[in-house]
Amino acid sequence: MIVTTSPGNGADIEGVATAWAIRVAEGPLAHADKQALDAWLAEDSRHLGAFVRAQALWLDLDRVVALDPLAAPAVPDRARPRITHPLRYAVAASIAVLVLCASIAYNQLAGRVSTSRGEVRTLALDDGSIVTMNGGSTVQVRYDGNARRIVLRGGEASFKVAHNPARPFIVDAGGLEVRAVGTEFVVGMDKGQVAVTVEEGVVAIDGAKGAAGERLLHRNEQFVDASTGARKAVLTSREVQRMASWRQGLLIFEGQTVGAAVEMVNRHTEIPVIIDDPTLVHAEFMGVLKIGDAHAFADAIAQAFNAEVIDEKTQLRVIRKRTAPSH
Repeated sequence: MIVTTSPGNGADIEGVATAWAIRVAEGPLAHADKQALDAWLAEDSRHLGAFVRAQALWLDLDRVVALDPLAAPAVPDRARPRITHPLRYAVAASIAVLVLCASIAYNQLAGRVSTSRGEVRTLALDDGSIVTMNGGSTVQVRYDGNARRIVLRGGEASFKVAHNPARPFIVDAGGLEVRAVGTEFVVGMDKGQVAVTVEEGVVAIDGAKGAAGERLLHRNEQFVDASTGARKAVLTSREVQRMASWRQGLLIFEGQTVGAAVEMVNRHTEIPVIIDDPTLVHAEFMGVLKIGDAHAFADAIAQAFNAEVIDEKTQLRVIRKRTAPSH
C-alpha cells in the first residue's frame, strides 16, 4: 500500500506519484489500492499532473532500459556482451534527456488513464475541469500553454470544463474534434461512431464525416458521427440525464429495446447476458439497475417477458419458458 499524504511540497508529491506509476506498471491494482489512488488524485490538482509525468517518464525509461544491456539482470562477465563507449554515452544521454523532460510542467507530456468494466472514475484536472470516465474507457491528457486537450482513446467520458476562453478545452475522439470554453458534455465512442451530447453550454464540432467546417451544438443536443454519415438530434433534459446516469453508478431504461439494453449492460459486466430469443430483442424494457449487476438485469427481463434465466457461469442466457403441451 502506498502512503499518500497531502498537502505536501513538490518533492513529496513527485515521490508519491512515482511510486504510484511504478505500482500501476507492475499490474492491475487491488480494489483498495485503486480507491487509494483515486482519493490521492482528488486531494490536490497537482497530484494528477505529477502522476501523468511519472507515468510518461516510467514508460520512456522502460523503453531505454530495454535497449541498455547494462540494465539487464546480472550475468557472468563472460556471458555479458561488451558495450562500446559511444553506445554507453548515448544511453546515458537518453536518460538525462528523459529526466530533464520530467522536470518540465506536465502539460508537455501525455499520460493515459483507463477504467475497467463496471468502473466509474472521476479525475480532477489541474485547471479545475472534471473528467468522469465510464467503464472500459481510456483518456489521454495533453495540456499545453495554448490549449487543454484530452484524447478519448475509447469508451465514454463526461467533461465539466472550467471556464477559460484564452485556453480552449478540446476533446479528440476518433478524428472528431469537440471544442468547448466552459460547458458540460459527454463524448462516447462505440463501434466506429462518436456521439457528443451537450448538457450545458455550447461546443463546436469539427472533422465530422461528410461535413465541412465547424458545427455548433447547444444544450440538450446530440451529434453522432458514424461511418454512414453524421446526424443531429434534439433531446429532452430527461433523456440527457438518463444517458448520463452511469455517472451515479446506474443504468436507466425508459422504453429502450431489450437488445439496446443488453448492449449497455454487457459493457459494464464481466458476465454477459445473452438473449436467446429473437422476439425478445425488439421488446421495450423499463427499469433502473445498478451498474455491473448482470443477474438483476437478466432476472428483470425474465420476469417482464415470461422467460427464464440459465446461469452458465460464463454467461447468463435468457430464454422463453416452454409451455406444457395441452391434453
